[in-house]
Amino acid sequence: MLLKNNRIFLLIFFIIFGITPVLSLEGGVEYNSVNIDYSILKEKQYVQRGDEYFEKAEKKSRTDIQKNHNYGEALGAYITAIKINPQNADLYGKIGYIYNKLDKYTLSKSYFSRGLAMNPFSPYINYMYARFYFDNYDYYKAVYYYQRSEKYNYADKYSLYYNMGIINEKLGDLVAANSYYKKAYALKRDKTLQAKIKSIDDLKYDKSQYYFGRRIKNK
Repeated sequence: MLLKNNRIFLLIFFIIFGITPVLSLEGGVEYNSVNIDYSILKEKQYVQRGDEYFEKAEKKSRTDIQKNHNYGEALGAYITAIKINPQNADLYGKIGYIYNKLDKYTLSKSYFSRGLAMNPFSPYINYMYARFYFDNYDYYKAVYYYQRSEKYNYADKYSLYYNMGIINEKLGDLVAANSYYKKAYALKRDKTLQAKIKSIDDLKYDKSQYYFGRRIKNK
């Protein structure tokens, strides 16, 4: 009884003081030698905590140190959430993406593979896997997973179309790139995006002999 009370006290301490008692950067989870009963934890609480730190890492971190710290906090929260509910497939996509950002390529691919094995039709996992391949300069695989996320109706259409525009531009297909940029612009009237569209339109690339020849070659 005393041991059980001590465990509950430590758990309450971690929750109250916002400490994620996890050493997760090597893929393992440790709780300071305390065996946690995951059934009494709230998955939603840890997912929300992870999402808050994930957003900080992506949008609000000014230095690499801050960014890595926020990614690490998000990672710990997401791994805890997975321990509570191992069937939350999208969390594997978030964890895989963060491991890639922390330069842990093998762990990253492992989590993406596990997530897609659970739910290959997840628009979110496919989208994050596309970002993984984009970051690692494998643009054709990135296109494949972006297309899958589009097929399965990924919710953030603006980000999806914008990223598809960028990757098609990098691959030299300015017509496809411009088409996606225009779809994104229809959702958000961004001046930078408008200028990008105009610059491609001014090239009249879709009417060029080069593009005609490229289309014939790719058929």
